[in-house]
Amino acid sequence: MTKHPPNRRGISFEVGGQLEARDQLKSWYPAHIEDIDYEEGKVLIHFKRWNHHSDEWFCWESPYLRPLEKIQLRKAGLHEEERSSEFQINEQVLACWSDCRFYPAKITADILYSTGTYTVKFYDGVVQTVKHIHVKAFSKDQNIVGNARPKETEHKKSFIIS
Repeated sequence: MTKHPPNRRGISFEVGGQLEARDQLKSWYPAHIEDIDYEEGKVLIHFKRWNHHSDEWFCWESPYLRPLEKIQLRKAGLHEEERSSEFQINEQVLACWSDCRFYPAKITADILYSTGTYTVKFYDGVVQTVKHIHVKAFSKDQNIVGNARPKETEHKKSFIIS
C-alpha cells in the first residue's frame, strides 16, 4: 500500500526539496531530498557539501527533519517568496519606535525588497527606516500610545454647612 507524505509546513516532500536534517552527531545541516520511498514512508536525505556516502534514510515523520531556516536560505542563494507591498506611499500606519511601542506615522518610501523595510515619517517629524514586521495598519478606533492623554477628572469638594 502506497503511503502519502505528511503535510509538514515548510517541507516539500519531493525530490530536490530543501530542508534541514540532523546528523548522527546531533547537528543540523542544510540538505535536500534525493529519493522517496512511498512504500516505507521514508526519504533519502543528502547533506549539502557532503559526500553521497553520508546520505541517510529518514522516516518522513521524523523530528530530525525541519524546514530550512531563513539564514540557510540566504546562504544558499535561495529566496523566500517576495512579498507584495502591504502599504502604499502616504498611507497612515502605526510604526514601532525604539521604545518598542507603536506610534502613528506615514509611509514615505515603499518597501525595499532587498532589506524588507519601509521609510516612515512619524507625526513629530522624525523619519526612520523600519522593518516590515514593525509596521501595522492604522485604525482610528485603536487606543494609540503616542496620542494617549490622561483623562482629566473633576474632584468635587463637598462642603458641610452647619
